[in-house]
Amino acid sequence: MKMNRRTYGQRGYVLITVMWIGLALLLAVSAFLSTARQEALNVRAEVGAARALELARSGVNVAMADLGRIDPDQVRSPVDGTPITLQMAEGRVTYRIIDEAGKIDILQAPSQVLTPALVRIGEVEGIDAFDAVTVADALAGFAQQPDGTIGSVYTALIRAGFNGDTAAAASRYLTTLNFSAQVNPRTASRTVLESIPGLGPSDVEEILVRRSTGRPMPRLGSAVAWLVEGSGPVYTIEAEAELTTGARATLQAQVAQRGLSFRGGLMRYEILSVRQIR
Repeated sequence: MKMNRRTYGQRGYVLITVMWIGLALLLAVSAFLSTARQEALNVRAEVGAARALELARSGVNVAMADLGRIDPDQVRSPVDGTPITLQMAEGRVTYRIIDEAGKIDILQAPSQVLTPALVRIGEVEGIDAFDAVTVADALAGFAQQPDGTIGSVYTALIRAGFNGDTAAAASRYLTTLNFSAQVNPRTASRTVLESIPGLGPSDVEEILVRRSTGRPMPRLGSAVAWLVEGSGPVYTIEAEAELTTGARATLQAQVAQRGLSFRGGLMRYEILSVRQIR
């Protein structure tokens, strides 16, 4: 009887030990599978992001080819930021070509143009009016880099204390690459036109209607001193790619006209900078 009880006790102890070992192995396997699954998801996300980035680069290349067309019989995309969407094998890409001559140059425009422009941009993009007025006079100084070169509006606004989203939003209307105090009314945004001294709401509406139909610009009185028709030589290209899997990437490139090539007479552009926004 005593031997049987001892044997049964040993068997129970062994059974419990085996169960605990099995549970530990099960937990270890579960943890390993969870880690492997997470690593697989991370790798998949990285691959998707890389593929989306390459698709965005394709969008930039298509936009540059579009921008380089000089044959009057060929259809060209507008350079006022109108989005153009293309369907590709892995997804779709939307690009915009933005004429820097349609923006207000913070290095060239006087305070009588830049101050109301920043105030108006602030109303649209959520910049405090006091901050806009305060920064207007100092913004050109913030664009100066320590090495003496001129940085972008984005960099200048970051140095002025604005956050990245605000700086990116203001970059749609301000530039350091217009090289003139005047803006192109055919490519300027509504916000920029509303910032021009002497232009009222009815004038802005008439400009937008006339350029959408290809008609000549109206007579604009004193505002004509700040407006001149003529695009380039610098453009900003924004390309946003979205894969069928949902991965996204956005690139922003600035390109400058260099002249005519010898092959086919196509316009050549040099990439000044490329920045990944997302």
